[in-house]
Amino acid sequence: MIQSLFLVIAVIGLLAALGTVLARNLVHAALYLIAFFFIVACLFVMLEAEFLAAIQVLVYIGAVSVLMIFAIMLTRNIQGDDTTSIPKGWYWPALATALAFFFILVFGANNHVGVRGRGDWSGLSRRPSAATAPGQPPSARTRAINEMGRGVGDELMTRYAVAFEAAGLLLTAALVGAVALAHRDAEDDAIAFRESSESRALRPGVGPASNGDGQVAAAPAGSSSFPGA
Repeated sequence: MIQSLFLVIAVIGLLAALGTVLARNLVHAALYLIAFFFIVACLFVMLEAEFLAAIQVLVYIGAVSVLMIFAIMLTRNIQGDDTTSIPKGWYWPALATALAFFFILVFGANNHVGVRGRGDWSGLSRRPSAATAPGQPPSARTRAINEMGRGVGDELMTRYAVAFEAAGLLLTAALVGAVALAHRDAEDDAIAFRESSESRALRPGVGPASNGDGQVAAAPAGSSSFPGA
């Protein structure tokens, strides 16, 4: 039953990952990514890591995904046109790279060997005991089960501190880039409006801000008719 449930969850996760990569609409891609994050939380529950599952939902779905959607909504090209799509010549190399990476993961999982004097985990039929021998300090497994929150916090601030800070820097850079793109698009709209107004001003009987029917055209929000504004 557990194996069948894992296969179902894994297939749904792969479909959500493919939807994230192949979706032309960026909002739809972000929604697929949220579904994938939820599938990862389900896998944590199956591994009896309930704390990590809760953190996955609260941090990634509740915070990271909202930040990504906010950055996406700041951009204009949400639908994804031909200028932002991947050239067709890259489809087959990308597919070959993905398949090669997938087979490497499968090979590594099936041929895993134990580290630090431990046996192969894939050869175990039951979970190893987390009990601590009398007079011995608690093992890493015992500490991870009994004090999972503290263990995760210590690992993030010590062993994985660089990766943790790099992830935060990457998300900040994505948000700043989205703001910069939105600001540049607003400037392009203002320049296009001024050029249109100047071309209309050269026509006889048409004012600089007229739409050709004698009515005054409204300027885009945030734009100005003065070059130095």
